[in-house]
Amino acid sequence: MMMSSEALHIGGFIVPWSLLSILLGWLAVFLWGMYLSRKNQWSENAWQHYKDSLWSAVLIGLIAARAVFVLIHADAYFSHPIDIIKIQDKGFSPFAGMMAAAAWFIWKNRALKYKMLGSSLLVFIAVQLANLALLKPFQVQAEYPALSFNNLQQQPQALTQFIGQPTVINLWASWCPPCHREMPVLYQAQQDYPNIHFVMLNQGETTDVIKNYLSQHQFNFKNVLADPNGEMAQQMKMYGMPSTLFFNAQGQLVERHMGELSPAMLKQYLQKITQLREVSSQ
Repeated sequence: MMMSSEALHIGGFIVPWSLLSILLGWLAVFLWGMYLSRKNQWSENAWQHYKDSLWSAVLIGLIAARAVFVLIHADAYFSHPIDIIKIQDKGFSPFAGMMAAAAWFIWKNRALKYKMLGSSLLVFIAVQLANLALLKPFQVQAEYPALSFNNLQQQPQALTQFIGQPTVINLWASWCPPCHREMPVLYQAQQDYPNIHFVMLNQGETTDVIKNYLSQHQFNFKNVLADPNGEMAQQMKMYGMPSTLFFNAQGQLVERHMGELSPAMLKQYLQKITQLREVSSQ
């Protein structure tokens, strides 16, 4: 078992901290409701209603979080409608989801006293705050690591050379199916955002394998580097592929994404690193 700032890694399974935090919050509210039901001698019907509303709140929250994210990025999703159901891209609006789930939970339990409802919501909030505090020790450096990698011409390239423009560093391998699926998304983004560096940092493969893969699929990325020993993944604690790091023009790490990127999710990250550049230049 390993822990990173993004997820809990158990064997081949990756559980994002955000998901784990919500699950722990849900469990805490369930146990708190059990305590309240015994202390206040709720009827069996009231306790059953409380439990059922917790389950349905999860569904309502997920639907709302996804729907709001899709609407925010309607141009990207409506041009590729199938992406709407690909929830593995992690395209959710957490705030919208939690607000919708809380509203549903309150409405379904409106017969209970406000004090009991309020305390249940406070328990959930407390778990989320505790999770943020516990994650601090796992946070990694917020700037480019002092690493250099060879390009396809066997010339060493320091990552710090990309400071000055927003930069996307993608950790990938040719044998990785989700890496292959997201490759066209990144390649198109390179064409659409000429003021952003896209660095394709291959993990563990030889130069010949990398060249053959890119040639076979006609991907002409401007910056392709080889990381044969997985140094970047180790230093940035990104245990899984594909993984993508988003740096602003000052070389500061702004966002990280583990797993396949959809056009909408990538667009959101790119907007964030370019907006930060615009703010800093004003």
